[in-house]
Amino acid sequence: MFTRGLVSTSIAMLAMASTVALAQPAADTAWDAGARAADKAYWEAYNRADPDGMNAWLASDVEFYHDRGGKVIGKKALSAVNDGMKSAPVKLRREAVPGTIRFFPMRQGETLYGAIVTGEHRFYARPAGAPETLAGHANFSHLMLLQGKQWRISRIFSYEHVDAPAPAK
Repeated sequence: MFTRGLVSTSIAMLAMASTVALAQPAADTAWDAGARAADKAYWEAYNRADPDGMNAWLASDVEFYHDRGGKVIGKKALSAVNDGMKSAPVKLRREAVPGTIRFFPMRQGETLYGAIVTGEHRFYARPAGAPETLAGHANFSHLMLLQGKQWRISRIFSYEHVDAPAPAK
């Protein structure tokens, strides 16, 4: 009796899921290209140590959560943190781990309102006058919102940081 009810419930849920999947809008790749371009521009600015370029992609209500550095709430506060790049004695470079970056559309009904970007990245450090070395690895997730025709980063999660092993002596 329990098994028959479970099978019937499972079949009904599968049928509902199929109907919902069929009701989704046809794949629209324009959102994907726009979100990828915004993500690329943000990280290119990071690698240039260009806080103004980075800050241009932030939503006014951005929230940044870091597993080691805590949280930063609001564009003004995160922009101030990013501005520190200008005078930092160590320049950082971010490199996406190939094959890990994924983009997922976020919709309300048929209306696209954002995208989630997830992946892994490595960070390299270059102190003044010294060669660049691997600093560490982390995972990230960003919620990007489409505001008008412009993508803005609204929520940033940076987690599972692992420092690179110390060089052998």
